[in-house]
Amino acid sequence: MDLGLSGKTALVTGSTSGIGFAIARRLGEEGCTVVICGRGDTKLQASLNELHQDGIKARGFTADMEQPRQIAGLVDRVVAELSRIDIVVSNAGTHVQGLVEDITVERLEAQLRTKVLGPWELARQVAPHMKKQGGGRFIVVIGQAGKVPGINVVASAVSNAAQHAFVKSLSDDLGRFNILVNAVCPSRIESPLTHSLTLYNEVYLGRSLEQQESEWGKEVPMGRWGVPDDIANAVVFLASERAGFIVGSNIDVDGGHQRSIL
Repeated sequence: MDLGLSGKTALVTGSTSGIGFAIARRLGEEGCTVVICGRGDTKLQASLNELHQDGIKARGFTADMEQPRQIAGLVDRVVAELSRIDIVVSNAGTHVQGLVEDITVERLEAQLRTKVLGPWELARQVAPHMKKQGGGRFIVVIGQAGKVPGINVVASAVSNAAQHAFVKSLSDDLGRFNILVNAVCPSRIESPLTHSLTLYNEVYLGRSLEQQESEWGKEVPMGRWGVPDDIANAVVFLASERAGFIVGSNIDVDGGHQRSIL
């Protein structure tokens, strides 16, 4: 199936590893020129080299999604060097675990800067370019805590819920310009991030990570965890011409794990 992505330019934040890197690779395999970015030169260059070895047209820039000036500079450089931005995937950020008494205001503030203010400034900077070129795609990757708050994920629940509100409001604003804003919502996806996580209530049982992981698949109706490519495939679909009437939506990619019906 031709997804109509050949020749497009795609910017993916948080894309030097894990889900972001998988998204960049899949977009590149569909014929996009992909722009990856991260905060460190060494990791960025290694990821860029891997994409080039696979025959993918890719560029790389360093940028911190907590810094509005760096976001503006990133968009300016992409437009200056590649003439346009057709697709933006906002993937930067991490998962914060801990009870409310464990999370300092400073740590929550950093999370909000990356996951809420970062996408906000990214949209502000890229929207004028997409309007001039007649449209585009803006896709935000939002973790499950935004829909399923929990005792040990209060910081992620707050920041991710804000992302959902942002996606819906932004889609109302930009849809009339053929800029389609949507979200992809992962849960139970194995990635470098999950290797450092433990499930709440398991921590106190003294089990090793391997022992915990052996039971995690039981929570997923499909009986297993997903992989970054599962998220990448959903993002590529939303970025494609085949998703031309989908806007303001969020797609769960979780093997049926999330129980929310909204």
